[in-house]
Amino acid sequence: MTDYQLVEQKLENFPDFRERAFRTKYLAILALRKCGLEERWKKMNPIDLLELSDFAIAYDSMRHAWTDVTKEREDLRGNDWEDKTTLCQKKQIELGYEPNYYQDTKSLQ
Repeated sequence: MTDYQLVEQKLENFPDFRERAFRTKYLAILALRKCGLEERWKKMNPIDLLELSDFAIAYDSMRHAWTDVTKEREDLRGNDWEDKTTLCQKKQIELGYEPNYYQDTKSLQ
């Protein structure tokens, strides 16, 4: 099963996974499973650097799959799908950045 198919199946079965607030947690669990590290993580066993890099690659792949699935299937989008710009701007302000800085810089060029 591809990452896309796996993420699509999980989005169909777990509506919370559709929301951005819960996306990170679900993607991390899927990536741990893909790398065979879920049991070690549950038992709090250390993970070495090579395993950590494998996890990072798996997580990134799952994140891309989540984005692709939610772009293509409107029925699997969360309630906050339309609020992405607003949520991003709020987070930027919370972190001390000026919202839309990059868009303003692009328009000046």
